[in-house]
Amino acid sequence: MSVLVKIVLSHEVLEKSQFFQFQKEIERLIESGGKILMLDFSNINFLKNSELMAVVAIVKLVRDSDCILLISAMSEQVRMLFELTGLEQIFQCLPPAEEPALKSDLAEPLGGLQTVAS
Repeated sequence: MSVLVKIVLSHEVLEKSQFFQFQKEIERLIESGGKILMLDFSNINFLKNSELMAVVAIVKLVRDSDCILLISAMSEQVRMLFELTGLEQIFQCLPPAEEPALKSDLAEPLGGLQTVAS
């Protein structure tokens, strides 16, 4: 497993019905040696409250495992939500120009979850 794992988020994996499965996939990635997880928000233009709480739960999970969580490709609406709620202080958000280029090796899509390892 690679040290850097890019996870392309979708609204489906953040919803309650699929979030438990998504959370288990995050745990599996960490146990497999993922040290830096990057959540790619390119498919997310807005966040409902429940989806925002799911993202916060991911942060807690990653922090408990001593991994680093990065957020990339955040839309302006999501960025404003993070700023208004003060969440930008607990997330490491990459400016678009600083996002690392990743190889496109698709690793085991899971219920709408795509991971790309470099």
